[in-house]
Amino acid sequence: MNYEKITLNQLFRHPDFHSEKFSEIEIQDKIVHLKNEIQRKEPRLKWKNTLNEVLVTSSKLLDMRLKDILERAWGKFSEVQKFLNVEEFGDDEVFMVPLLEHTITSVHHPKIEIRLGEVYIGAIDFDLQLRLVLSGIILKISQGKIQSVKAGKCKSKGNFSCEGITLFEEETLAFSF
Repeated sequence: MNYEKITLNQLFRHPDFHSEKFSEIEIQDKIVHLKNEIQRKEPRLKWKNTLNEVLVTSSKLLDMRLKDILERAWGKFSEVQKFLNVEEFGDDEVFMVPLLEHTITSVHHPKIEIRLGEVYIGAIDFDLQLRLVLSGIILKISQGKIQSVKAGKCKSKGNFSCEGITLFEEETLAFSF
């Protein structure tokens, strides 16, 4: 897989979420309140249309790039940090930094805000828990940045939920960068 371009949507191959999951979410107190507020403030707006838009938008929440998640985590590793200090090394120095097997856990809390014009109605909260087990990684670092990944394998497990209801939980097979 192309490390530079892969998104979580591609990684988990879960492009849409089934409406039966959203029927579970729809009966949550917070969502019932949102629905009532929308109908009260704008009776012409159909809840079904709003819910369909939430379905489409929720899938887009997983468009974050794996590269960004990994590089943010790797930047916190002490064995990587020392090579990211651009003042210490010249612009033309290149480092190949091997990383042994390691696990990165990443948690995200995206949300979809519901607004009628400029009026905030409420938000629908999502949770993404991601666990990445990586091995054989070699980072190419220059000019204070991770430029590329030269080798490595990754196995991942993800859980994506909305208002406490799991939309999917999936584990990927190991893949190479």
